[in-house]
Parts: sequence; structure tokens; C-alpha cells
Amino acid sequence: MPRSHPSAIVAAGVQLLTVTGDPAANVARIAQLGRELKDAHPQLALLVAPELAVTGYSAGERFANLAEPWPDGDSLRTLAALAAELEVVLVAGYAEATGAPGPIYDSAAVFEADGRPIASVRKSHCLDSERRFFADGDELPCVATSLGRLGVMVCWDAAFPEVARTHALAGADLLVTIGAWEDPHVRDWELIAAARAFDNVTPLVAVNRAGLDGDVSFSGQSRIVDCLGVTVAELGPEPDGLLVGTVDLDATGAVRAGYGSQLRDRRPELYAAVCAPATAPIRPPSSPERS
Repeated sequence: MPRSHPSAIVAAGVQLLTVTGDPAANVARIAQLGRELKDAHPQLALLVAPELAVTGYSAGERFANLAEPWPDGDSLRTLAALAAELEVVLVAGYAEATGAPGPIYDSAAVFEADGRPIASVRKSHCLDSERRFFADGDELPCVATSLGRLGVMVCWDAAFPEVARTHALAGADLLVTIGAWEDPHVRDWELIAAARAFDNVTPLVAVNRAGLDGDVSFSGQSRIVDCLGVTVAELGPEPDGLLVGTVDLDATGAVRAGYGSQLRDRRPELYAAVCAPATAPIRPPSSPERS
């Protein structure tokens, strides 16, 4: 069969410091940083911005007015034009409106390199505090792009092995996580990025917020890892940091044919309990939350 994706891609992320409640300023900053990345790396093919990059994370009740309909919101149209200008597949977090009095979702907008809107991927595992403003999404779409199939996860979604595994079984060539992962849990963010890649023998791009948003401090530490979870590129905690690295998509097949046999050696008949409905909360109410 013909190839469905390039053998390797240059991927980048903007570790954004947002202005809470100011989509125009945030989208302008994404555009500025994206242009800097494209100028420095003309082969750039994938650009990723964090969870709720358009609105900021701590907008609270203002999300009701900041949310935009997919794909026709003003910020979304601007991001679509940016994707076309830079000729990159673009993934960016925003608040998705579904029409009054419909629910609002914490979503990832995905645009093709010619600016076409492809998908709005809704966060499926919101925290209790986030459910004051957002509904949980009920689908785990694997998004077909010119770069291959993307398994997109919004922050806490990536903490659940089942989400990344669902994407891998659907044929994801690359996992993409957009985050607003706060201090002091940066070790967990790093662990999850490596673990989800290794679990599924699939490379992963994880782009996080940095700096203060309201009274919440975010960890940064955006990273690209290969299909065994080994770090390819990483940032520290710097706001507006620029992450860039090459993702070797051909390596996945070679590794899976040998050592990386996780998907090949699965025994689904043993895993019924994983799919059983939850009957009671396992996490104590006092457990610290992550975004």
C-alpha cells in the first residue's frame, strides 16, 4: 500500500504564557511564535499550542462568553489562516461553544496545512473543578491529516492509558498532548509523556502551559519523545518557550517488528475489568488535582 505519511516530520510547540480572557492577544502570540519557528525551521510540519491557549486556563465564569463555535469562531478562523500561511498542521486548545444553552467543551482544534479545519477534539476526562464550566467529551477520534493519523489528548486525558491505547489501536502515527499541567506535578507530566509513548510504541508531542494564569502556576517542560518514550527535545519552565524536534515515524514500524511488541503481545481477553463501568470514585476527595 502507498505511504500514508512522511517518514519523518519536524514538529514544534509553543509553551505559551497566555493573557487570561484575551483571545486576540493569545492568538497573536501563537502566530508570532509560530512564524519565528517557521523562519528558523523551514521544514516545520506540525505546530502545537497548549490546552486553552486561546482563552487562558483560569477564565472561570468568563468561559461562557469566550467559548467559540467550531469551526467558525473568530479565533479559529485566524488560526486556520495561520496554518495555511505557515503550511503546518496546527493543533491548539480553545473553549468550544455548542450554542446557548448548550454545553461548553475544553477542546483541541486541528487544522490541515492548507488551513482546512479538520476536527475539534473534546477533552474526555475533565477534573471536578473543570466540570463547573466544561462538559466531558464522549468520543476519542483519531484525526487523519497529511502527516498521518494524530491521537490528540487534552491534558488529563493522557493520564489514562486507555485513551492513548484507543488511539494506537485506531492507527495513530503520532500522539499529541496539549496541557495546562500545573506546579508542582511536573514529574507526573514527564512520566506520562514517556509512558504513553512506550505503552503504545508511538511517538508523542506534549506541549504544556508555562508561567502564571490567575493564581495557578504552570510547569512547562514541553517535550517530544520517540516511540519508546526517549526524549528527543524538551524545554524547561520558560514562558513562551519554543520546542522543536524531528519525529521519526518510520522508526515506529521497525521497533514494533522487534523489541516494541506491546501491541502485538496484547491479550484483550484478560482485560475485561478495564472496560467495566466505574461504580465508585477511587480517588480520595482530598487528592491534589491536575489539569
